Amino acid sequence: MKILRQITIPLTRGATATVIILSLIGGLRSFDIIWVTTGGGPGFTSDVLASVIYKQYQAGFFGLSTAGNVVLFLLVTVIMVPLSYFLNRKQVEL
Repeated sequence: MKILRQITIPLTRGATATVIILSLIGGLRSFDIIWVTTGGGPGFTSDVLASVIYKQYQAGFFGLSTAGNVVLFLLVTVIMVPLSYFLNRKQVEL
């Protein structure tokens, strides 16, 4: 147990942080699966931010869809920068 806590877990911290960050970014950008399977769902039941942006772009509201992309970028940045700092605050040197 001591080897696991003091050696194994600290050495896997970098890989774990990378997997968590990439999974959250992928989860926030889950447009393709939702659009292919439901097209935004019956009504707006399965809409995510990316599908709303795409629908606005299709309707010809280019400024609104660009603003939505900026909001999505800022949302991902606001979530990922502190999370990345928190997960990578203590690196192990070999």
